[in-house]
Amino acid sequence: MSSLAPIKVGVVGFGMSARVFHCPLLTASSDYHLAAVVERHGEQSRQIYPQVRVLRSLDELLAVEDIELVVITTPNDTHADYAKRVLQAGKNCVVEKPCAVSEAEARELAQIAQASGKVLSVFQNRRWDGDFLTVKALLRENALGHVVEIESRFDRYRASRKPNAWREDAEFPGSGVLFDLGAHLFDQIVDLFGVPEYVMGTVRNERQIAGAPNDSFMVVLDYPAKNVKAV
Repeated sequence: MSSLAPIKVGVVGFGMSARVFHCPLLTASSDYHLAAVVERHGEQSRQIYPQVRVLRSLDELLAVEDIELVVITTPNDTHADYAKRVLQAGKNCVVEKPCAVSEAEARELAQIAQASGKVLSVFQNRRWDGDFLTVKALLRENALGHVVEIESRFDRYRASRKPNAWREDAEFPGSGVLFDLGAHLFDQIVDLFGVPEYVMGTVRNERQIAGAPNDSFMVVLDYPAKNVKAV
């Protein structure tokens, strides 16, 4: 147990990600104090965590001086803008994956974090999945010999478009499974092998549902110098 005072945390959004992952993890550790939650409507967070202060906007949260860490769990199109504002306000930031919906946004965030001296971390929780940690240990121990190809995938089938879901709206920036599940798969491979030399792939709407985003992808991360490729 740390002798330091708990880090006071504010969480932006109280959807599935905040309810299932972030808030339970934060409150399970004595190193953090869940102090505030931003909800545009209602006070669902306070029903579960009576100690929290419910705020209505990111600006309100950033105005709270003793909040040291802000966790962003809002839809993908807000991640880069919100993280930028958090860092510029002099606070540390954890942002849900993907941290941005373009390379330019991601690079700008990295530059702002470096200039501000604050922590910017992307929440890649599947680095800690048991199966992935097992594979990582086997590779580290060279238990499988020289691995030349690794295949990693998620299989999910939904016959119809989920109503009122931004992830199922092709017009919504950052929607579709490439951003949703691909972010996990790519991060795991990079964690295992580093940045690939080449990337190629295809992204499709296999269900052919009007107005729906991509629901299928195949991407190859190639490491010729290491004689490894990941599909």
